[in-house]
Amino acid sequence: MNSGKSNLVDHLFLRQPAVADNALTNETSRDVHPLGLGVFPSARKIVVLHSRGDGILGAGEDEESAWWQKALLRSSPAALIATTAWNLANSEDAKDDVLGYFRGAYDKKWWTFPSFLVNGFGPAIEELYKDYLPLTFKAQMTTYPQLSSYVPEALKRTVKANWDRLEQDILAEADALWQPCIDCLRNGERPPEYTLLAPLNHRASVSPQVAKDYVLRLKKLAVNDWVPERSPRPALGHVGFEEVTDNASPDFDQFISGLRDKNEIDQVNQSAWLFSHSGMRIPSEEVFNRSYDAAIMRRIVSEGGGFGHY
Repeated sequence: MNSGKSNLVDHLFLRQPAVADNALTNETSRDVHPLGLGVFPSARKIVVLHSRGDGILGAGEDEESAWWQKALLRSSPAALIATTAWNLANSEDAKDDVLGYFRGAYDKKWWTFPSFLVNGFGPAIEELYKDYLPLTFKAQMTTYPQLSSYVPEALKRTVKANWDRLEQDILAEADALWQPCIDCLRNGERPPEYTLLAPLNHRASVSPQVAKDYVLRLKKLAVNDWVPERSPRPALGHVGFEEVTDNASPDFDQFISGLRDKNEIDQVNQSAWLFSHSGMRIPSEEVFNRSYDAAIMRRIVSEGGGFGHY
């Protein structure tokens, strides 16, 4: 693959992945995650199993409903309530279905409302960098809402000093661990984990340039009071490569489409037999036979790829 990425994995199976549908792209500009965590390294061969019936990852499809059912549900709140109650009563996993009606849990991963709940990016970031607070003027605005447009000079200086200190420490950590991480990888050893750069621990190593980019993204997010500017991409485990490999779609991704054309990625639509997220944990015989046996084991046996180098 001429992707600029190193293929650290020989054969990768993604089963209902709760990642963006364009996570395999080599265009980092397409990453909508505010901290740049939405794109990850690729593999030589990738198989993605996805299902529209997964209520955790997104809303269910209603294409199979008759036209009169759709019209009735749109026109009658009582019919909608009754139908919802019936579906939940007969559901294999009621929680999945409830979340499905509210467009799944995946889409809520960076919710920032209602304000009285501890959610979104703010609490996690402020816990990670608690020794560097305040990083925003939020405390001033909350304490004195009538003076929210006025920020004392002392607070401005404090916030700036905290950012300078945090940036210096983040870049120092990247510099200190960059070579040790590379050495560990070469020796087949587990690399050390980052502390201030903990959100990037999914990477084998973090270069100084990546660390600088992370700081810039973090500052941009802070200016917006930890609220991302863009919504999450649809989950790959819900929609597959539907949008990103459609030439007519504004989200078309040439790189991912090229992987598909070269048979380096393949997808299995399990919508016809996988009806809930928990169907993977406690699979029915049909899910086991069609998803695990046919979509995964058959590929391993027929292609002889195995997992990694095993």
